[in-house]
Amino acid sequence: MGSDLKSPESQFALELIQFASELATRIRIETSVKSIIKLDHSPVTLADMGIQAIAGALLEQYLPEAVLVAEEDADYLRTPEGAEDLEEITGYVHSFFPHARPDRVCQWIERGQGKPTDSFWTLDPIDGTKGFLRGGQYVTALAFIQNGKVELSAIGCPELELQGHKALGKGVGIFATRGRGCSAASLDDLENPKKWVWLEVSKCREIRQARVLDSFDPEHKNVEKNRYIREVLGTLSDPVSVDSLAKHVIIASGGAEIFFRTLPSREPGHREKIWDVAAGALAIEEAGGRVTDLEGRELDFGAGLTLARNPGLVATNGFLHETVLEALQKVTKS
Repeated sequence: MGSDLKSPESQFALELIQFASELATRIRIETSVKSIIKLDHSPVTLADMGIQAIAGALLEQYLPEAVLVAEEDADYLRTPEGAEDLEEITGYVHSFFPHARPDRVCQWIERGQGKPTDSFWTLDPIDGTKGFLRGGQYVTALAFIQNGKVELSAIGCPELELQGHKALGKGVGIFATRGRGCSAASLDDLENPKKWVWLEVSKCREIRQARVLDSFDPEHKNVEKNRYIREVLGTLSDPVSVDSLAKHVIIASGGAEIFFRTLPSREPGHREKIWDVAAGALAIEEAGGRVTDLEGRELDFGAGLTLARNPGLVATNGFLHETVLEALQKVTKS
């Protein structure tokens, strides 16, 4: 890892996932994890807002000219109804940045309202918000995208323990750069180059022995189609449901071989948001795996806020990728 950790980009990414983990963990312990319901009925928490504010503040410090494309905005917090929540968020952010004030916190959050360009960062402050609320897995996912490709990613996983690297303990940070591999460290040791370990995908080549991950939320999948695909594949073990991009990290670290996201039956035109995929996709690829859409095409992160040109997602250890794509094709045609 060495010199990788010393650039402004790396410092920004690693401090963000470390601070995000501390903030999210504190909020889960100290509050009832109040959720603010969005217009699209997906939940957003004080942690989502606080982490995005931290990202804005860190960009101001390390990369003042950078563009950030993120999930949240401060519109609600600027209303009279949101004033109490803004005060609470400001209190949390103040512990990291003593110059935090309510208006400045809103400005930091709004830093994430940038538009995708040739070169930009994308952030999901809490990926797996329902997992966060329920006590399951969640992550902070950050990626740097250039010319439609993910070049760097950092993922903070406060609740995850990597099966093959138990010495790291629960709570790990993942860092990947294109062409330079993927590594992990305890969230407590991110600044120490000697504490990082390289991640590699599983070497499993036998489809019957493959371990399959699935989305926890039934709204994120076509349950019947997924079951049929597993039958066609002939995998022996039941799928393990996991919230968030923690699934991608588990595959990157060799803890499972397959994850696919079919199109929801209620929304066949659905396309993934870039911040829900980018960081995890690079981690898997740099650990030796493969990520494509359902038709086997490389993911294109240069099409706006969504993967507009890529239906669904297939992530594997690489060795089993073609087998999974063939099963998907067979199910689609039947």
